[in-house]
Amino acid sequence: MGSARLFAVLTVLAAVVIFLTVCTVKISNNSTIITPRIKQVTYLRYSSTKIPRLEQVTSPNKNDSKLTKTLHHEKIYSPNNTSTTPSYLEQVTCPNNTNVVVLSRDKVYHQGDVFTVRVVARDKEGRPKTCGGDFFRARLLSINGSLQSSSAGHISDHCNGTYTVQFPLYWVGGASIRIQLVHPSEAVKVLERVRETPNKRFFQCSFVDIKTKAKQTRQCYSTVNPSLPPHKLCDFSKREVNGTWLCEKPEKLQCSTISLCRWDGGKSYKNAVNLVSKKEATLFKKPYLEEELEVDPKEPIRVLETELTTPHHLPACTGNARESGASLGHWSGKIWKSSVCNVQVFSKEDIQRCLANKTVYMQGDSALLQWTTRLQAVLPLSSNTDTMASDGTPKRPPHVKGGDNSQWNISVRFQFHHFPTQGHSWNYYYDFSYTADVLDAMHGGPNTVVVLGLWAHFTAEPLEMFWSRLHAIRDAVHRLKRRSPGALVFVRTGTTRDHAQGKLEFYLLNSDWLAYQITEVIREMFRADPDVVVLDTWDMSVCQPGKDSVHPDQTMVDSQLNRLLSHICPD
Repeated sequence: MGSARLFAVLTVLAAVVIFLTVCTVKISNNSTIITPRIKQVTYLRYSSTKIPRLEQVTSPNKNDSKLTKTLHHEKIYSPNNTSTTPSYLEQVTCPNNTNVVVLSRDKVYHQGDVFTVRVVARDKEGRPKTCGGDFFRARLLSINGSLQSSSAGHISDHCNGTYTVQFPLYWVGGASIRIQLVHPSEAVKVLERVRETPNKRFFQCSFVDIKTKAKQTRQCYSTVNPSLPPHKLCDFSKREVNGTWLCEKPEKLQCSTISLCRWDGGKSYKNAVNLVSKKEATLFKKPYLEEELEVDPKEPIRVLETELTTPHHLPACTGNARESGASLGHWSGKIWKSSVCNVQVFSKEDIQRCLANKTVYMQGDSALLQWTTRLQAVLPLSSNTDTMASDGTPKRPPHVKGGDNSQWNISVRFQFHHFPTQGHSWNYYYDFSYTADVLDAMHGGPNTVVVLGLWAHFTAEPLEMFWSRLHAIRDAVHRLKRRSPGALVFVRTGTTRDHAQGKLEFYLLNSDWLAYQITEVIREMFRADPDVVVLDTWDMSVCQPGKDSVHPDQTMVDSQLNRLLSHICPD
Protein backbone atom coordinates (compact mmCIF):
# COMPACT_ATOMS: atom_id res chain seq x y z
CA MET A 1 0.00 0.00 0.00
CA GLY A 2 2.79 2.44 1.00
CA SER A 3 4.74 1.61 -2.17
CA ALA A 4 1.70 2.35 -4.34
CA ARG A 5 1.21 5.79 -2.76
CA LEU A 6 4.90 6.63 -3.21
CA PHE A 7 4.72 5.60 -6.88
CA ALA A 8 1.68 7.84 -7.42
CA VAL A 9 3.40 10.83 -5.85
CA LEU A 10 6.51 10.39 -7.99
CA THR A 11 4.35 10.09 -11.12
CA VAL A 12 2.64 13.44 -10.37
CA LEU A 13 5.98 15.19 -9.74
CA ALA A 14 7.39 13.91 -13.01
CA ALA A 15 4.37 15.27 -14.89
CA VAL A 16 4.82 18.70 -13.30
CA VAL A 17 8.48 18.81 -14.29
CA ILE A 18 7.64 17.90 -17.90
CA PHE A 19 4.94 20.63 -18.03
CA LEU A 20 7.29 23.33 -16.73
CA THR A 21 10.00 22.29 -19.17
CA VAL A 22 7.60 22.60 -22.13
CA CYS A 23 6.47 26.05 -20.95
CA THR A 24 10.05 27.21 -20.62
CA VAL A 25 10.84 26.07 -24.18
CA LYS A 26 7.81 27.94 -25.51
CA ILE A 27 8.83 31.14 -23.78
CA SER A 28 12.34 30.80 -25.15
CA ASN A 29 11.08 30.17 -28.71
CA ASN A 30 8.80 33.19 -28.56
CA SER A 31 11.89 35.35 -27.80
CA THR A 32 10.17 37.32 -25.08
CA ILE A 33 12.19 40.47 -24.27
CA ILE A 34 11.95 42.42 -21.03
CA THR A 35 12.88 46.04 -21.59
CA PRO A 36 15.04 47.36 -18.71
CA ARG A 37 13.83 50.42 -16.90
CA ILE A 38 15.94 53.49 -17.67
CA LYS A 39 17.61 54.97 -14.61
CA GLN A 40 19.40 58.35 -14.40
CA VAL A 41 22.55 57.60 -12.46
CA THR A 42 25.51 59.44 -13.84
CA TYR A 43 26.98 62.88 -14.03
CA LEU A 44 23.94 64.98 -14.89
CA ARG A 45 20.23 65.20 -14.27
CA TYR A 46 17.92 67.59 -16.07
CA SER A 47 14.20 68.29 -16.22
CA SER A 48 12.47 67.58 -19.52
CA THR A 49 10.66 70.90 -19.23
CA LYS A 50 13.83 72.92 -19.71
CA ILE A 51 15.09 74.36 -23.03
CA PRO A 52 16.46 72.87 -25.21
CA ARG A 53 14.11 69.93 -24.67
CA LEU A 54 15.78 66.53 -24.40
CA GLU A 55 14.46 63.76 -26.58
CA GLN A 56 12.76 60.69 -25.15
CA VAL A 57 15.35 58.01 -24.46
CA THR A 58 14.31 54.77 -26.12
CA SER A 59 15.77 51.45 -27.15
CA PRO A 60 18.46 51.43 -29.85
CA ASN A 61 17.43 52.30 -33.42
CA LYS A 62 17.19 49.03 -35.35
CA ASN A 63 17.80 50.89 -38.61
CA ASP A 64 21.26 51.97 -37.53
CA SER A 65 23.37 49.17 -38.96
CA LYS A 66 26.53 50.15 -37.09
CA LEU A 67 24.68 50.18 -33.78
CA THR A 68 22.87 46.92 -34.56
CA LYS A 69 26.23 45.30 -35.17
CA THR A 70 27.51 46.77 -31.92
CA LEU A 71 24.58 45.51 -29.84
CA HIS A 72 24.62 42.03 -31.37
CA HIS A 73 28.29 41.22 -30.92
CA GLU A 74 28.92 37.50 -31.17
CA LYS A 75 30.84 37.38 -27.84
CA ILE A 76 28.25 37.81 -25.13
CA TYR A 77 29.09 37.15 -21.50
CA SER A 78 26.46 36.70 -18.84
CA PRO A 79 26.83 35.38 -15.27
CA ASN A 80 24.35 32.66 -16.28
CA ASN A 81 26.45 31.40 -19.21
CA THR A 82 27.66 27.83 -18.92
CA SER A 83 30.97 28.69 -20.58
CA THR A 84 34.13 29.17 -18.60
CA THR A 85 33.82 32.19 -16.28
CA PRO A 86 36.35 34.93 -17.18
CA SER A 87 38.86 36.18 -14.66
CA TYR A 88 38.07 39.27 -12.57
CA LEU A 89 39.83 41.88 -14.71
CA GLU A 90 38.56 40.34 -17.95
CA GLN A 91 35.00 41.20 -16.87
CA VAL A 92 35.78 44.85 -15.99
CA THR A 93 34.54 47.56 -18.38
CA CYS A 94 37.40 48.19 -20.81
CA PRO A 95 37.69 51.72 -22.27
CA ASN A 96 39.54 50.50 -25.37
CA ASN A 97 36.72 48.14 -26.32
CA THR A 98 33.75 50.26 -25.26
CA ASN A 99 31.85 51.65 -28.27
CA VAL A 100 30.62 55.24 -28.59
CA VAL A 101 28.37 55.66 -31.64
CA VAL A 102 26.71 58.89 -32.79
CA LEU A 103 23.07 58.24 -33.69
CA SER A 104 21.45 59.96 -36.67
CA ARG A 105 24.89 61.09 -37.80
CA ASP A 106 23.60 62.30 -41.18
CA LYS A 107 21.01 64.63 -39.66
CA VAL A 108 21.43 68.40 -40.11
CA TYR A 109 21.70 69.95 -36.64
CA HIS A 110 20.73 73.48 -35.65
CA GLN A 111 21.33 75.52 -32.53
CA GLY A 112 18.73 74.44 -29.96
CA ASP A 113 18.61 70.82 -31.17
CA VAL A 114 19.70 67.80 -29.14
CA PHE A 115 21.86 65.05 -30.59
CA THR A 116 22.39 61.63 -29.08
CA VAL A 117 25.18 59.08 -28.82
CA ARG A 118 24.99 55.51 -27.61
CA VAL A 119 27.65 53.96 -25.38
CA VAL A 120 28.01 50.17 -25.29
CA ALA A 121 30.27 49.02 -22.45
CA ARG A 122 32.50 46.03 -23.18
CA ASP A 123 35.01 44.04 -21.21
CA LYS A 124 38.62 43.20 -22.02
CA GLU A 125 37.62 40.42 -24.42
CA GLY A 126 35.12 42.62 -26.26
CA ARG A 127 32.03 41.06 -24.71
CA PRO A 128 29.12 43.47 -24.07
CA LYS A 129 28.45 44.12 -20.39
CA THR A 130 25.04 43.02 -19.16
CA CYS A 131 24.71 45.43 -16.24
CA GLY A 132 25.02 49.19 -15.74
CA GLY A 133 26.70 51.29 -13.08
CA ASP A 134 29.71 52.63 -15.01
CA PHE A 135 30.46 56.26 -14.19
CA PHE A 136 31.08 58.53 -17.18
CA ARG A 137 31.83 62.17 -17.81
CA ALA A 138 30.44 63.67 -21.03
CA ARG A 139 31.32 67.06 -22.54
CA LEU A 140 30.88 68.96 -25.76
CA LEU A 141 33.68 71.38 -26.71
CA SER A 142 33.76 74.00 -29.43
CA ILE A 143 36.51 73.50 -31.99
CA ASN A 144 36.69 77.24 -32.59
CA GLY A 145 39.48 78.44 -30.33
CA SER A 146 38.12 81.98 -30.15
CA LEU A 147 34.63 80.76 -29.17
CA GLN A 148 35.78 78.66 -26.17
CA SER A 149 32.36 77.15 -25.50
CA SER A 150 31.63 73.94 -23.63
CA SER A 151 28.66 72.07 -22.19
CA ALA A 152 27.92 68.87 -20.31
CA GLY A 153 26.18 65.78 -21.68
CA HIS A 154 23.23 64.10 -19.99
CA ILE A 155 23.77 60.39 -19.39
CA SER A 156 21.07 57.75 -18.94
CA ASP A 157 22.01 54.29 -17.68
CA HIS A 158 19.80 51.58 -19.23
CA CYS A 159 21.04 49.05 -16.63
CA ASN A 160 22.07 46.54 -19.30
CA GLY A 161 25.52 47.75 -20.28
CA THR A 162 24.27 50.45 -22.67
CA TYR A 163 24.03 54.18 -22.04
CA THR A 164 22.46 57.10 -23.90
CA VAL A 165 24.18 60.50 -23.87
CA GLN A 166 22.25 63.58 -25.00
CA PHE A 167 23.93 66.86 -25.86
CA PRO A 168 21.90 70.09 -26.10
CA LEU A 169 23.43 72.27 -28.85
CA TYR A 170 23.97 75.77 -27.50
CA TRP A 171 26.28 77.39 -30.06
CA VAL A 172 26.81 77.61 -33.83
CA GLY A 173 29.88 75.99 -35.35
CA GLY A 174 31.87 72.82 -34.82
CA ALA A 175 31.60 70.76 -31.64
CA SER A 176 33.80 67.91 -30.49
CA ILE A 177 32.51 65.07 -28.28
CA ARG A 178 34.46 64.02 -25.19
CA ILE A 179 33.27 61.02 -23.15
CA GLN A 180 35.42 59.72 -20.35
CA LEU A 181 35.04 56.52 -18.37
CA VAL A 182 35.77 57.83 -14.89
CA HIS A 183 35.14 54.55 -13.05
CA PRO A 184 33.94 51.15 -14.29
CA SER A 185 31.00 49.69 -12.38
CA GLU A 186 33.36 47.33 -10.56
CA ALA A 187 35.27 50.31 -9.11
CA VAL A 188 32.00 52.01 -8.19
CA LYS A 189 31.06 48.98 -6.09
CA VAL A 190 34.37 49.27 -4.24
CA LEU A 191 33.80 52.98 -3.61
CA GLU A 192 30.33 52.29 -2.29
CA ARG A 193 31.55 49.57 0.07
CA VAL A 194 34.37 51.73 1.41
CA ARG A 195 32.03 54.71 1.86
CA GLU A 196 29.57 52.65 3.90
CA THR A 197 32.35 51.51 6.25
CA PRO A 198 31.93 53.74 9.35
CA ASN A 199 34.75 55.48 11.21
CA LYS A 200 37.48 54.83 8.65
CA ARG A 201 38.62 58.43 8.92
CA PHE A 202 40.76 59.14 11.96
CA PHE A 203 39.80 62.08 14.19
CA GLN A 204 41.25 63.05 17.53
CA CYS A 205 40.52 65.62 20.22
CA SER A 206 42.54 66.89 23.15
CA PHE A 207 41.16 67.18 26.67
CA VAL A 208 42.76 69.88 28.83
CA ASP A 209 42.33 70.76 32.50
CA ILE A 210 42.88 74.52 32.63
CA LYS A 211 43.86 74.50 36.32
CA THR A 212 46.29 71.57 36.39
CA LYS A 213 47.38 71.87 32.73
CA ALA A 214 46.84 68.10 32.42
CA LYS A 215 46.27 67.07 28.81
CA GLN A 216 45.25 63.86 27.08
CA THR A 217 44.44 63.17 23.43
CA ARG A 218 41.83 60.61 22.42
CA GLN A 219 40.42 59.21 19.20
CA CYS A 220 36.96 60.44 18.18
CA TYR A 221 34.25 59.06 15.91
CA SER A 222 31.67 60.53 13.54
CA THR A 223 29.40 57.50 13.89
CA VAL A 224 28.63 55.11 16.73
CA ASN A 225 31.44 52.69 17.54
CA PRO A 226 29.77 49.50 18.86
CA SER A 227 33.11 48.06 20.01
CA LEU A 228 33.36 50.63 22.82
CA PRO A 229 30.99 50.42 25.82
CA PRO A 230 29.12 53.65 26.73
CA HIS A 231 31.03 54.14 29.99
CA LYS A 232 34.28 54.44 28.03
CA LEU A 233 32.98 57.18 25.74
CA CYS A 234 32.36 60.90 25.89
CA ASP A 235 29.18 61.40 23.89
CA PHE A 236 28.86 64.89 22.41
CA SER A 237 26.11 63.86 19.98
CA LYS A 238 23.06 66.05 19.49
CA ARG A 239 20.11 63.90 18.50
CA GLU A 240 17.74 66.77 17.65
CA VAL A 241 20.00 67.84 14.76
CA ASN A 242 21.12 64.28 13.87
CA GLY A 243 24.71 65.11 14.80
CA THR A 244 27.00 62.34 16.10
CA TRP A 245 30.36 62.92 17.75
CA LEU A 246 31.91 60.56 20.27
CA CYS A 247 35.39 60.38 21.78
CA GLU A 248 37.19 57.81 23.85
CA LYS A 249 36.97 58.99 27.45
CA PRO A 250 40.26 60.24 28.95
CA GLU A 251 41.40 58.41 32.07
CA LYS A 252 41.65 61.30 34.55
CA LEU A 253 39.84 64.19 32.86
CA GLN A 254 36.18 65.07 32.50
CA CYS A 255 34.45 64.97 29.13
CA SER A 256 33.70 68.68 29.53
CA THR A 257 37.42 69.47 29.20
CA ILE A 258 37.38 68.77 25.45
CA SER A 259 39.48 71.44 23.74
CA LEU A 260 41.03 71.05 20.27
CA CYS A 261 40.12 68.57 17.52
CA ARG A 262 41.63 67.63 14.18
CA TRP A 263 41.53 65.16 11.33
CA ASP A 264 44.57 62.93 10.82
CA GLY A 265 44.91 62.55 7.07
CA GLY A 266 47.76 60.06 7.15
CA LYS A 267 45.94 57.53 9.34
CA SER A 268 42.65 58.12 7.51
CA TYR A 269 44.14 57.38 4.12
CA LYS A 270 45.94 54.32 5.46
CA ASN A 271 42.69 52.98 6.93
CA ALA A 272 40.91 53.47 3.60
CA VAL A 273 43.61 51.72 1.57
CA ASN A 274 43.53 48.76 3.98
CA LEU A 275 39.87 48.24 3.09
CA VAL A 276 40.78 47.45 -0.51
CA SER A 277 42.47 44.32 -1.88
CA LYS A 278 45.36 44.48 -4.33
CA LYS A 279 43.08 43.20 -7.05
CA GLU A 280 40.54 45.95 -6.36
CA ALA A 281 43.28 48.60 -6.23
CA THR A 282 44.04 47.80 -9.88
CA LEU A 283 40.66 49.32 -10.79
CA PHE A 284 41.97 52.74 -9.76
CA LYS A 285 44.85 52.71 -12.22
CA LYS A 286 45.11 53.07 -15.98
CA PRO A 287 43.52 51.82 -18.19
CA TYR A 288 40.44 51.62 -15.94
CA LEU A 289 40.66 55.12 -14.48
CA GLU A 290 39.55 58.39 -16.15
CA GLU A 291 40.12 57.08 -19.65
CA GLU A 292 38.84 58.91 -22.75
CA LEU A 293 36.67 56.82 -25.09
CA GLU A 294 37.01 56.79 -28.88
CA VAL A 295 33.96 58.29 -30.60
CA ASP A 296 32.59 57.05 -33.93
CA PRO A 297 32.71 59.12 -36.09
CA LYS A 298 35.70 61.16 -34.97
CA GLU A 299 34.67 64.21 -37.02
CA PRO A 300 33.16 67.15 -35.09
CA ILE A 301 29.42 67.82 -35.16
CA ARG A 302 28.47 70.78 -37.34
CA VAL A 303 25.81 73.06 -35.86
CA LEU A 304 23.95 75.60 -38.02
CA GLU A 305 22.06 78.69 -36.94
CA THR A 306 18.58 78.07 -35.60
CA GLU A 307 15.66 78.18 -37.99
CA LEU A 308 13.51 79.97 -35.39
CA THR A 309 13.02 83.65 -36.20
CA THR A 310 11.51 84.65 -32.83
CA PRO A 311 14.20 85.26 -30.16
CA HIS A 312 13.76 83.36 -26.93
CA HIS A 313 13.85 85.48 -23.79
CA LEU A 314 14.69 83.75 -20.54
CA PRO A 315 12.59 84.50 -17.46
CA ALA A 316 14.07 86.18 -14.41
CA CYS A 317 15.61 83.90 -11.77
CA THR A 318 12.66 83.95 -9.37
CA GLY A 319 10.74 81.25 -7.55
CA ASN A 320 8.84 80.53 -10.77
CA ALA A 321 12.06 79.86 -12.69
CA ARG A 322 13.83 77.61 -10.24
CA GLU A 323 17.04 75.75 -11.02
CA SER A 324 16.49 73.17 -8.29
CA GLY A 325 17.48 69.71 -9.49
CA ALA A 326 18.64 70.98 -12.87
CA SER A 327 21.21 73.39 -14.20
CA LEU A 328 21.01 73.56 -17.97
CA GLY A 329 23.53 75.89 -19.51
CA HIS A 330 26.97 76.19 -21.03
CA TRP A 331 30.24 78.06 -20.81
CA SER A 332 30.85 80.81 -23.35
CA GLY A 333 34.42 81.90 -22.79
CA LYS A 334 34.67 82.64 -19.08
CA ILE A 335 30.94 83.26 -18.60
CA TRP A 336 28.38 80.64 -17.59
CA LYS A 337 25.16 81.11 -19.56
CA SER A 338 22.09 79.48 -18.07
CA SER A 339 19.27 78.28 -20.32
CA VAL A 340 16.86 78.13 -17.36
CA CYS A 341 16.69 81.74 -16.25
CA ASN A 342 18.40 85.06 -16.93
CA VAL A 343 21.71 84.77 -15.06
CA GLN A 344 23.31 88.21 -15.25
CA VAL A 345 26.95 89.22 -15.05
CA PHE A 346 27.39 91.44 -11.98
CA SER A 347 29.95 94.22 -11.78
CA LYS A 348 31.32 95.53 -8.48
CA GLU A 349 28.70 98.30 -8.45
CA ASP A 350 25.94 95.80 -9.28
CA ILE A 351 26.93 93.60 -6.35
CA GLN A 352 27.00 96.54 -3.98
CA ARG A 353 23.51 97.64 -5.02
CA CYS A 354 22.19 94.09 -4.91
CA LEU A 355 23.44 93.34 -1.39
CA ALA A 356 22.80 96.82 0.06
CA ASN A 357 21.20 96.64 3.54
CA LYS A 358 21.43 92.83 3.52
CA THR A 359 23.04 90.31 5.84
CA VAL A 360 24.40 87.20 4.13
CA TYR A 361 24.96 84.12 6.29
CA MET A 362 27.06 81.33 4.81
CA GLN A 363 27.75 78.02 6.47
CA GLY A 364 29.50 75.06 4.95
CA ASP A 365 32.97 74.02 3.80
CA SER A 366 35.97 75.79 2.32
CA ALA A 367 34.46 75.62 -1.19
CA LEU A 368 31.72 77.96 0.06
CA LEU A 369 34.30 80.02 1.95
CA GLN A 370 35.64 80.96 -1.50
CA TRP A 371 32.39 82.86 -2.10
CA THR A 372 32.88 84.84 1.11
CA THR A 373 36.51 85.57 0.26
CA ARG A 374 35.57 86.78 -3.21
CA LEU A 375 32.83 89.07 -1.89
CA GLN A 376 35.24 90.38 0.72
CA ALA A 377 37.64 91.45 -2.03
CA VAL A 378 35.05 92.85 -4.45
CA LEU A 379 32.66 94.81 -2.20
CA PRO A 380 35.04 95.30 -0.25
CA LEU A 381 34.40 94.12 3.33
CA SER A 382 36.30 95.06 6.47
CA SER A 383 38.64 92.26 7.45
CA ASN A 384 37.34 89.76 9.99
CA THR A 385 39.51 86.75 9.34
CA ASP A 386 40.54 83.99 11.67
CA THR A 387 44.31 83.86 12.28
CA MET A 388 46.76 81.65 14.14
CA ALA A 389 48.48 82.65 17.35
CA SER A 390 52.27 82.81 17.53
CA ASP A 391 52.44 79.39 19.24
CA GLY A 392 50.56 77.78 16.33
CA THR A 393 47.25 77.31 18.14
CA PRO A 394 44.00 78.81 16.85
CA LYS A 395 43.37 82.38 17.90
CA ARG A 396 39.90 83.03 19.29
CA PRO A 397 37.78 84.86 18.71
CA PRO A 398 36.82 85.32 15.94
CA HIS A 399 36.05 81.94 14.39
CA VAL A 400 33.38 83.47 12.13
CA LYS A 401 34.88 84.86 8.93
CA GLY A 402 33.62 87.67 6.74
CA GLY A 403 33.18 91.38 7.29
CA ASP A 404 31.08 94.50 6.78
CA ASN A 405 30.71 97.34 4.30
CA SER A 406 29.44 100.35 6.23
CA GLN A 407 28.87 102.45 3.10
CA TRP A 408 26.32 100.02 1.68
CA ASN A 409 25.29 98.46 5.02
CA ILE A 410 26.32 94.97 3.92
CA SER A 411 27.31 92.17 6.30
CA VAL A 412 28.71 88.80 5.20
CA ARG A 413 29.36 86.02 7.72
CA PHE A 414 30.84 82.58 7.11
CA GLN A 415 31.16 79.69 9.56
CA PHE A 416 32.32 76.12 9.02
CA HIS A 417 29.80 73.37 9.61
CA HIS A 418 30.20 71.04 12.58
CA PHE A 419 32.37 67.93 12.60
CA PRO A 420 33.32 65.87 10.73
CA THR A 421 35.58 68.46 9.09
CA GLN A 422 38.57 67.29 7.10
CA GLY A 423 41.30 69.73 8.10
CA HIS A 424 44.80 69.01 9.36
CA SER A 425 44.96 71.97 11.76
CA TRP A 426 43.72 71.86 15.35
CA ASN A 427 40.46 73.72 15.95
CA TYR A 428 38.47 74.46 19.09
CA TYR A 429 35.58 72.04 19.32
CA TYR A 430 33.13 74.58 20.72
CA ASP A 431 33.85 77.01 17.89
CA PHE A 432 31.74 74.80 15.63
CA SER A 433 27.96 74.87 15.46
CA TYR A 434 25.48 72.60 13.76
CA THR A 435 23.85 74.24 10.76
CA ALA A 436 20.37 73.51 12.11
CA ASP A 437 21.22 75.31 15.36
CA VAL A 438 22.58 78.33 13.45
CA LEU A 439 19.35 78.53 11.45
CA ASP A 440 17.23 78.29 14.61
CA ALA A 441 19.17 81.17 16.16
CA MET A 442 18.49 83.53 13.24
CA HIS A 443 15.85 86.21 13.62
CA GLY A 444 15.53 86.45 9.85
CA GLY A 445 13.83 89.25 7.97
CA PRO A 446 13.36 90.33 4.34
CA ASN A 447 17.03 91.36 4.09
CA THR A 448 18.36 88.01 5.31
CA VAL A 449 20.13 85.73 2.82
CA VAL A 450 21.24 82.23 3.84
CA VAL A 451 23.63 80.16 1.73
CA LEU A 452 24.48 76.58 2.73
CA GLY A 453 27.24 74.48 1.18
CA LEU A 454 27.88 71.12 2.85
CA TRP A 455 29.37 68.36 0.70
CA ALA A 456 33.18 68.11 0.48
CA HIS A 457 33.71 66.82 4.03
CA PHE A 458 30.94 64.23 3.78
CA THR A 459 31.97 62.25 0.70
CA ALA A 460 33.77 59.66 2.84
CA GLU A 461 30.90 59.20 5.29
CA PRO A 462 28.07 56.65 5.02
CA LEU A 463 25.36 58.25 2.91
CA GLU A 464 22.72 57.78 5.60
CA MET A 465 24.70 60.03 7.94
CA PHE A 466 24.68 62.91 5.44
CA TRP A 467 21.03 62.29 4.61
CA SER A 468 19.96 62.51 8.27
CA ARG A 469 22.07 65.64 8.87
CA LEU A 470 20.52 67.30 5.81
CA HIS A 471 17.03 66.29 6.92
CA ALA A 472 17.51 68.17 10.20
CA ILE A 473 18.78 71.20 8.26
CA ARG A 474 15.69 71.15 6.04
CA ASP A 475 13.43 71.12 9.11
CA ALA A 476 15.33 74.12 10.50
CA VAL A 477 14.92 75.95 7.17
CA HIS A 478 11.17 75.43 7.38
CA ARG A 479 11.12 76.84 10.91
CA LEU A 480 13.09 79.88 9.74
CA LYS A 481 10.71 80.49 6.83
CA ARG A 482 7.71 80.27 9.15
CA ARG A 483 9.30 82.93 11.40
CA SER A 484 10.55 85.00 8.49
CA PRO A 485 8.86 84.31 5.13
CA GLY A 486 10.96 87.01 3.43
CA ALA A 487 14.32 85.36 4.15
CA LEU A 488 16.03 83.78 1.14
CA VAL A 489 17.63 80.34 1.52
CA PHE A 490 20.00 78.73 -1.00
CA VAL A 491 21.73 75.35 -0.97
CA ARG A 492 24.59 74.67 -3.36
CA THR A 493 25.68 71.24 -4.58
CA GLY A 494 29.10 69.69 -5.01
CA THR A 495 31.55 69.86 -7.91
CA THR A 496 34.27 67.79 -9.51
CA ARG A 497 37.69 67.99 -7.92
CA ASP A 498 41.35 67.09 -8.37
CA HIS A 499 42.69 63.81 -7.00
CA ALA A 500 46.30 64.42 -5.97
CA GLN A 501 48.12 62.82 -8.90
CA GLY A 502 45.96 59.73 -9.03
CA LYS A 503 46.69 58.33 -5.58
CA LEU A 504 44.38 55.46 -4.58
CA GLU A 505 43.57 56.88 -1.14
CA PHE A 506 42.26 60.14 -2.58
CA TYR A 507 39.83 58.33 -4.85
CA LEU A 508 38.60 56.12 -2.02
CA LEU A 509 37.64 59.13 0.12
CA ASN A 510 37.09 61.90 -2.45
CA SER A 511 36.14 60.39 -5.80
CA ASP A 512 33.88 62.42 -8.08
CA TRP A 513 31.42 59.52 -7.90
CA LEU A 514 31.19 60.09 -4.13
CA ALA A 515 30.68 63.83 -4.64
CA TYR A 516 27.98 63.12 -7.20
CA GLN A 517 26.10 60.91 -4.74
CA ILE A 518 26.14 63.79 -2.23
CA THR A 519 24.83 66.09 -4.98
CA GLU A 520 22.01 63.64 -5.71
CA VAL A 521 20.99 63.61 -2.03
CA ILE A 522 20.87 67.43 -1.98
CA ARG A 523 18.78 67.47 -5.16
CA GLU A 524 16.38 64.88 -3.81
CA MET A 525 16.04 66.49 -0.39
CA PHE A 526 15.07 69.91 -1.76
CA ARG A 527 13.63 68.97 -5.15
CA ALA A 528 10.08 70.17 -4.48
CA ASP A 529 10.79 72.39 -1.48
CA PRO A 530 9.31 75.88 -1.98
CA ASP A 531 11.48 77.31 0.81
CA VAL A 532 14.84 76.55 -0.81
CA VAL A 533 16.55 77.30 -4.12
CA VAL A 534 19.16 74.70 -5.06
CA LEU A 535 22.14 76.20 -6.89
CA ASP A 536 23.23 73.12 -8.81
CA THR A 537 26.88 73.70 -9.62
CA TRP A 538 27.69 70.15 -10.74
CA ASP A 539 27.59 70.45 -14.52
CA MET A 540 29.33 73.83 -14.36
CA SER A 541 32.34 71.93 -13.06
CA VAL A 542 31.99 68.97 -15.45
CA CYS A 543 32.68 71.22 -18.46
CA GLN A 544 34.48 74.14 -16.79
CA PRO A 545 37.24 75.86 -18.76
CA GLY A 546 39.65 75.59 -15.81
CA LYS A 547 41.10 72.60 -14.01
CA ASP A 548 39.07 70.36 -11.72
CA SER A 549 39.51 71.45 -8.12
CA VAL A 550 37.58 71.42 -4.87
CA HIS A 551 38.65 75.08 -4.81
CA PRO A 552 38.05 76.15 -8.43
CA ASP A 553 39.53 79.20 -10.10
CA GLN A 554 38.09 82.71 -10.06
CA THR A 555 36.22 82.16 -13.34
CA MET A 556 34.19 79.39 -11.74
CA VAL A 557 33.63 81.27 -8.46
CA ASP A 558 32.48 84.45 -10.24
CA SER A 559 29.98 82.52 -12.35
CA GLN A 560 28.67 80.72 -9.26
CA LEU A 561 28.19 84.07 -7.53
CA ASN A 562 26.46 85.47 -10.63
CA ARG A 563 23.88 82.72 -10.29
CA LEU A 564 23.37 83.42 -6.60
CA LEU A 565 23.06 87.17 -7.13
CA SER A 566 20.67 86.69 -10.07
CA HIS A 567 18.26 85.00 -7.66
CA ILE A 568 18.70 87.61 -4.94
CA CYS A 569 18.29 90.50 -7.40
CA PRO A 570 16.46 89.10 -10.46
CA ASP A 571 15.65 92.59 -11.74
